[in-house]
Amino acid sequence: MSNIVNTVWIGKQLGPVHAACLRSFLRNDYDVVLHAFGMPEDAPEGVRLFDASKLMSVQEVEIFREANRLAFASDIYRYRIQRESLGLYVDCDVYCLKPFFEDEYVFGWESSKLICNAVLKIPSGSHLLKNILKASEDIYFIPPWIPSRKRNKMALRKKLGFPVHVADQAWGVIGPQLLTHHVREMNLTNHASSIDAFYNLHFECTGLLYEPGLSVRDLATSRSSFLHLCNSRLKPSGVPAGSPMHEILNA
Repeated sequence: MSNIVNTVWIGKQLGPVHAACLRSFLRNDYDVVLHAFGMPEDAPEGVRLFDASKLMSVQEVEIFREANRLAFASDIYRYRIQRESLGLYVDCDVYCLKPFFEDEYVFGWESSKLICNAVLKIPSGSHLLKNILKASEDIYFIPPWIPSRKRNKMALRKKLGFPVHVADQAWGVIGPQLLTHHVREMNLTNHASSIDAFYNLHFECTGLLYEPGLSVRDLATSRSSFLHLCNSRLKPSGVPAGSPMHEILNA
């Protein structure tokens, strides 16, 4: 097991859930490297800062911020972490239950159809990463998995000088959809961890985090190393005592 975990944050404050997630990795003896444009004010003690401007310019970030698609910038950034061979990447809303014993490829199913990139490690010289980098760095990327009629229309627009920016495309187009497409294309699904390794908490079940009488372990299995909390689905306040979220925030 490598003890380094990389994560990225764009902003001045992590917020209580993200800070709690970083603390969970510190408790499990990970060296937590936070890629940011300056250390967030509420970053837990022990987190190391990596200057994100070394891998992504502020101008790049602003393009996606203006489109309200910062997640796209995060997608691109995590692939650059892999390009630089910096180690395992996790989203800031991933909670660590126990250390994960890494292989050269780390990613997992979040459903029967989709491999998520919230937990990610890909060899820097692999064809998989080269293909993903090529697609994610093309701001006018045309997804090969969409219907041919739509692909042809996008290609024509691109040829005529009116391309469709990725920020105006569907969620996950350079995230889970892109990763899943290339993993399947290259017959690498055998490297994908089972759903319960990282994604046992389905995004429609995040309400369970606020159920008194449940613990964090109740939401996982014996094979679960991490728990993706799906932060975009979480309630901003009103955390009941004795609930999994109360446990997470106070650990």
